[in-house]
Amino acid sequence: MLRYSTWALIAALLGTMANLHALADAASESRNPADLLRPYVPAVSMDIDRRTPGDSIAGNGRIRKNARFGASGLVRCGGAVGTAQLTLRADIITTAAHVLIGTDGQPRASCTFQSTAGGAPVNIETRSIRAGSRNPMSDAATRDWAVAQLASPLQGVTPYGVAPSGTKPGGVFMIAGGNKRPDAIGAENCSARGILAASPEGVREFAIDCSAAPGSSGAALTSGHNVVGIYVGYRSSDPTRAQAFSSTHYNFAITLEGSFRRALLAAAR
Repeated sequence: MLRYSTWALIAALLGTMANLHALADAASESRNPADLLRPYVPAVSMDIDRRTPGDSIAGNGRIRKNARFGASGLVRCGGAVGTAQLTLRADIITTAAHVLIGTDGQPRASCTFQSTAGGAPVNIETRSIRAGSRNPMSDAATRDWAVAQLASPLQGVTPYGVAPSGTKPGGVFMIAGGNKRPDAIGAENCSARGILAASPEGVREFAIDCSAAPGSSGAALTSGHNVVGIYVGYRSSDPTRAQAFSSTHYNFAITLEGSFRRALLAAAR
């Protein structure tokens, strides 16, 4: 999916630079300009893929409910798959806006969240969605965030906390899903590689050298058990192959600060 009209101009100036989301949405691929890229790649990986399956990290075939990554999980909205995480409360999730809002500007239908800890999917309350933009695919990346409430809290799972405002992203842990079962979610030690932009609303965008896969959108980047930011997309001159991190091949995230943080705190209250 082409990401943000303003950035499309930058992409044109860079030649073949592509700018896409990482939401796995098979239904949208056939009608998207991104189909000009063959094969269609909704996310990019670095030349060394350091992601570890969640079940390997847990060491017991699946991630236990009280394990470090139990607050992470998959969001499914029909055929679209993204990542979200319980944050501050066991019934509040944070994710990217485009995970919950479609290209028509309307909330996606029948969205559920399923934790890596297992258990049945829980409905996401559509009316509870607070988002930085109702048209996240054509707006600034720093507005591509969303907070939503679940129909019921998850039991036995510890939500993530939130890193202090102004935290300088450094070494982070990315816990991201894909179009797979929730207990196969991947995790990776990686690094923030510089601030790219800052919005008037107080949200910063930063580059990361983490690898990503279809369905990674909205994934938490954590420091300890606190969310520093969420993954929202990538830019690459050649997204069809893994490459080393560079100014023309990287993933990027936004910080959980400013308007994003205020929306989360309001929902948690």
